[in-house]
Amino acid sequence: MIPISQAPIYPQEILKTTSEYFKTSANSRNNSTAYAKFRDEISNYLNCKYVNLTCSGFSGLYTIMRAYDLKKGDEVIVPAYTCKDVLRLVTTMGLKLKLVDLEPYTYNMDPDSLNKEISSKTRVVIATHMFGYPCSIDKITEISHDHGAMVIEDACQSMGAEYKEKKVGTYGDAGLFSLNMGKPITTIHGGIVCTDDSELSNKVSSINDTFKKYGFMHQIKTFAYMFGYSLCNVNAFYSLVYSLMGNKNLGETNSISYSELGDLMYKYTEFQASLGVKQLSKLDAYNNARIKNASYLMENLYKDGLFFPEVSGQMKPTYSRFPIYFENISRDTCNKLINSFINSGIEVTPYLPESLPRLYNEKSSDFPIAEQMTNKTLTVPTHPNMDKKDLDKIVEILNHRFHVLH
Repeated sequence: MIPISQAPIYPQEILKTTSEYFKTSANSRNNSTAYAKFRDEISNYLNCKYVNLTCSGFSGLYTIMRAYDLKKGDEVIVPAYTCKDVLRLVTTMGLKLKLVDLEPYTYNMDPDSLNKEISSKTRVVIATHMFGYPCSIDKITEISHDHGAMVIEDACQSMGAEYKEKKVGTYGDAGLFSLNMGKPITTIHGGIVCTDDSELSNKVSSINDTFKKYGFMHQIKTFAYMFGYSLCNVNAFYSLVYSLMGNKNLGETNSISYSELGDLMYKYTEFQASLGVKQLSKLDAYNNARIKNASYLMENLYKDGLFFPEVSGQMKPTYSRFPIYFENISRDTCNKLINSFINSGIEVTPYLPESLPRLYNEKSSDFPIAEQMTNKTLTVPTHPNMDKKDLDKIVEILNHRFHVLH
């Protein structure tokens, strides 16, 4: 089974990281060498002044919103197609959630919809770069700042993507990246907060300083996850894990989510930072492989009834997944298509199994594009472990079997 998303880690890489970590720990008084190195290399890569590392992407979002001193009832605008746990975190913190619709076929926030919904009551706008595709972040930032709102860029799926020759995550007031499983690079858990605002960075750092350190058993568990995840580079092993987990992707289990706010109040570990340094050095190579694989799909898939995100000349997407919108597809046909992929050994998923507006008791008719994208989109893998044979399977299924099913 080929997973839907993957950042390759190899057993020898983990063993080398572990050896270096213990050697460094024995020779370092403050035990912060890898952490500082990883933080500084991220800063250089993104060309961003200040970087803080967090225990997860959600922890990063949590610390940013706390650093903004938001009060209960303050309004936060979120796109109507994004990770549902972002919405859950906003409401769990007692903030007022407002959704806005998408630009067609981009899976990202529509600036015109934002302009209609934003007001002086809006404190924060969370702009997501879905699937490695940059959103119209310049327009979103301009509209938000005109109304006195701060912009958080959710670039969790898009590290390395560029908009107008600048890395996403560095346009808004703060940028957010994830290092969880299935992201562009991974340290199993982890998050990155970047900003050019020294005051915001200091507040985020102060909040992180109050968080607890993970205990020894958690670090052992993380090591076990790392090693297990590395074995998933072997498709046969992933197939076994996939079946044992009830056909759920390893990178999308609750192990990378949270059950309550207390789960977010931990510090990023030195051990993970050691691996992060190695992963960051491979990010561009991983993204180039994803770009090459996505380009192959776009060149070879029939366009009849299929739509891909629009890519302008001013953006460089990194294709953490490849979303495909099916103009005419029923729920029954969609399920048959998913089964056809799984039987061929390729994991595909609808990114959102249910409409977020409906989940939050909003009128779905107010978000027609998000509703369409939710109901008629499947994502297929583009990760670096895929080869031409795997890509040709996807092409064959969509160009031939889909039309038979349809």
